[in-house]
Amino acid sequence: MDADRLPPSATADGWRQQQGGDLTAAEQLYRRGLADGEPDAGYYLGELLIELDRSSEAVPVLRAAVETGDNDALIPLGNALWDQGDIAGAEARYREAADRGELAAGHNLGLLLYDEGRLAEAIALWRTTVVVGETEHRLLANALADSGEVEEAERWFRDGAAAGDAEALVDLGALLQDEDRLDEAEVTLRQALAAGATEAYVFLASVLRLDDRVEEAEAVLREGVERGIGTAETQLANHLSDANPKSAEAEQLYRSAVLHGDHDAYNNLGVLLWDQGRVDEAELAFRSGAERGDELAAGNLAGLLDERKG
Repeated sequence: MDADRLPPSATADGWRQQQGGDLTAAEQLYRRGLADGEPDAGYYLGELLIELDRSSEAVPVLRAAVETGDNDALIPLGNALWDQGDIAGAEARYREAADRGELAAGHNLGLLLYDEGRLAEAIALWRTTVVVGETEHRLLANALADSGEVEEAERWFRDGAAAGDAEALVDLGALLQDEDRLDEAEVTLRQALAAGATEAYVFLASVLRLDDRVEEAEAVLREGVERGIGTAETQLANHLSDANPKSAEAEQLYRSAVLHGDHDAYNNLGVLLWDQGRVDEAELAFRSGAERGDELAAGNLAGLLDERKG
C-alpha cells in the first residue's frame, strides 16, 4: 500500500508521525482514523502494532480490516497470526493473498513453510518469487542446500552475488566449506569481505582453522573485532578461552559482543564465569541470554540452578 497517496486524514498524519519516529502519536492518530471510519486506518494501525511487538492486538484490528474489504491487510494479518503461533491461520491468509495476485504473499508463505520444515513447498514458491524480485536468491539457495541440491544451490548463490547481494557470497562460502572445498571457500569469503559482508569474518576464520592456519584465523577475527563485529568478538573470545579459561580478554570480548548485537555471547560469557567460580555473574549472563530466546543459555541456567540446589 502506497502511504504517500493517502488523502488528508488522521491516517495520513499518523503515517507522517510514524516516519518521523513518534510511534505513540502515530498510534493515536491511526486509532482516531479507525474510529472515524477511514478505510486504511486498520491496515496501518495493525502494521504499527506488529512493529511494536504487539501482534496479539494487531490480529483483531487486521482481521476487521480484511472483513471490511481491505485485502492489503491479508499479509500483515498472516504475519501477526504467525507471531502468535497460529500457523494454520497464517498459512490460510498468505494463500488467500497469493490467490489474489499478491506476490509478496508467496515470499512470506515460503518463509513460513521453510520454518515448518516443508522445504519442497517453500522451494516451489520461491522459484517464482525469486524471478519477480520478491525473494532473495540466497533464501532459495539455502533451502535447496538443506534439501541436498548442492549444485543448484551453488548456482543460485552465484546468481544472487552477481545481482549485488554480498550476503550470498557468505552463504556460498559456507556451502563450499561444508563441501570441503576450502580453497574456493576462502576466495569466496574474501570476496564477500571486499563487498562489505562483515559476517564473512567468522566463516573465513573457520575455513582457515580447518586448513590448520590458526594464526591467520586469529588475525582475521581480530580484524573483525577492530570493526566492532559482534560475532567476530565471540569467536575470538571462544578461541582465547579455550586456551586460557581465565582469559580477561575473552571476558571483555564476550561483553563487547553483546553490546554489538551478538546475544549468543551471553551464554558463552556465562560458561566462562561459571568455570571461574563466579556463579552469581554466570547466572545473570545465562538469564540475559535465556530472556532473548537462547535455548543453550536457558539450559545452562537450569543446570546452574540445579547445581546450587544440590
